[in-house]
Amino acid sequence: MKWFNRLFLLLLALPVLLVIVFWGLKNNFPGDNLADMLEQQAAGRFGIPLQVSPVELEWQGFQIPELVLMRAAGWKFLPRGDLFILENLTFQFLPTLLKRSIELSSNSHGGDFELKTDLFMEDQISSNFKNIQLKTIPALSGLSYADVEGVLGLETTVNNLSALRTGKTSIPEGELKGALENVKIRLIGMAMIFPQLDLPPVEFSSIDFELSLGPVMQIRKINLKGMLTGMMEGTLRINPKKLEASLLDLRVQLVPSPELSSSLGTLAMVLKSYQCGNRIDIQLKGPLNRMPPPKRRPCS
Repeated sequence: MKWFNRLFLLLLALPVLLVIVFWGLKNNFPGDNLADMLEQQAAGRFGIPLQVSPVELEWQGFQIPELVLMRAAGWKFLPRGDLFILENLTFQFLPTLLKRSIELSSNSHGGDFELKTDLFMEDQISSNFKNIQLKTIPALSGLSYADVEGVLGLETTVNNLSALRTGKTSIPEGELKGALENVKIRLIGMAMIFPQLDLPPVEFSSIDFELSLGPVMQIRKINLKGMLTGMMEGTLRINPKKLEASLLDLRVQLVPSPELSSSLGTLAMVLKSYQCGNRIDIQLKGPLNRMPPPKRRPCS
């Protein structure tokens, strides 16, 4: 019976020992060093400036209280400071052991974010954004020329993660698709260009989009429903050394609503030369930083 008593005492003491060990690891966990390493890896390998809170050790995994995407020097079209924030970014041990996959989850701008990658498929990584509130994203709320509201759902898959990590390429290859709902866009400063223009906020019930990522990005569809109804499709040939010089070839077909048409004022005269009946049908073709005026497509 002595061995049984000793075993029983050991089983009673084991949880206490585990708590003591965990507490010691938690107090001495190098969270600051891990956060610095993540920032350096993101900047060095991908050119993405991140601000990472110290990594915390939890019972079920790791947690980062806040991860912030900052504006890089070349992103001059975006506001300074924070651009996008992930809160309570969590990695749990159990899914990794049971499903043989790495899974991250977090809260982000009123919605949820998930990232998954299979341990045996090193090249592939997927992410999913749900119910993201656009007006709470600093990259959009800080714009000086527009106010943007709406809800975003976005799914992405990247299939060349190894090549990106090793620096063989800087262009992700994969799929990107999603939808924007209840969108409202108010342009700021248009009256200075067109004094008689009294443009209301442009509203969309939905904007669906699907793109194929790669050196030549295929814009498979952008479907708009609302005060502007129509579609866009085309290609964007990426210039990795100078992104602003990438070549766009985009077809645009849009039909403005009567409310929007009546508010265009002098701008309606400009758009008339691009219309076929009540439909605007144009082709945009050229480098992004030196885009020539759009051309009207032949009416059919």
